[in-house]
Amino acid sequence: MSYAKGRRFEWAVRDLLEARGWIVLRAARSKPVDLVAMKGGKILLIECKYDAQITKDRRKLLIELAERAGARPILARKRRYERGVKLIDLRDGGELSLEEL
Repeated sequence: MSYAKGRRFEWAVRDLLEARGWIVLRAARSKPVDLVAMKGGKILLIECKYDAQITKDRRKLLIELAERAGARPILARKRRYERGVKLIDLRDGGELSLEEL
């Protein structure tokens, strides 16, 4: 997948969260995470994947960073032919709705 497609997906996830009152920061070149979202004392560290998988090492790093920051590690995923974005808590693999964040 191209860098441009990944960046557009990150922007789409950012826009979804901002529309629900989250403050969202995008990290250039995804270092160390794609997005950091904050709202009402909650912090999300978000890895965005468009039609791709997260590696085990990347998942482990995101969980470790989230634990150190008191944040929730989230995978925002979209497959090419699926509608909508799936939000997955990387700690337990459970799917979340935007309202559950």
